[in-house]
Amino acid sequence: MSDEFVRKTIKLDNSLWDRFQHKIEEEYGTTYKHTSQEIEKAIENYINNDVQDIEKTKSKIKNLNDENRNLQNCVDELKNENDDLNDKLLLSRTREKMDKENIGSLETELSSALDNIKSLNDMVSVLENEVEILNKKNEELILENESLGSENKVLEEKYFEQVEETNRQVKENTKIKNKREHAQERLNKTQDELNSTLKRLEKYSFAIGQVKNMSFIDRVFNRLPEEIKALQPGFSENDDE
Repeated sequence: MSDEFVRKTIKLDNSLWDRFQHKIEEEYGTTYKHTSQEIEKAIENYINNDVQDIEKTKSKIKNLNDENRNLQNCVDELKNENDDLNDKLLLSRTREKMDKENIGSLETELSSALDNIKSLNDMVSVLENEVEILNKKNEELILENESLGSENKVLEEKYFEQVEETNRQVKENTKIKNKREHAQERLNKTQDELNSTLKRLEKYSFAIGQVKNMSFIDRVFNRLPEEIKALQPGFSENDDE
């Protein structure tokens, strides 16, 4: 500043002056002596064209601040998006891990189920074969029973024929003892054969009834009643008499 001072009277906008005074009070706490100093600074800046530079600088600073705020907002948005993406990625990885674990567990269960199915199919195949064998045995027993029934019918016819023949012989000649005794022997023998056949028929009939009443499991595991076992080859009919 110059050491020489002058007093000048100027006309200013009242509002502008009030704001100027208020600004000085904010910076220095008082307007004493500072009002003239700030006026001198403003004049020097005006003379040196610093005002335009200051305004340009202020404008640049404002623009930079605005740009910085915009960038900060973008950064905040990107950060939020990144946090969301990280959360989604973590959730996706967690789900993927759980899916892999579930898939592994399901694959293990599927493999076990397939093994069980194969084992059950093998068992079913074995059981079907055993059932087929039992059905064949049952058919054989039925055929044998039918055959025994036919034989029994023939023997009954022979028996009644023999009885008639014997009676006729007795009526014709009651005095022929030897012939009568011989006929009686034949009759007794025929009766024994008939009784034996009837016993066998009764056993086979009972056995067939037992087979029909057998449960599926008993058939599968060949749990035959003792009566059926007694009819199998190698078993003597005299054993149970």
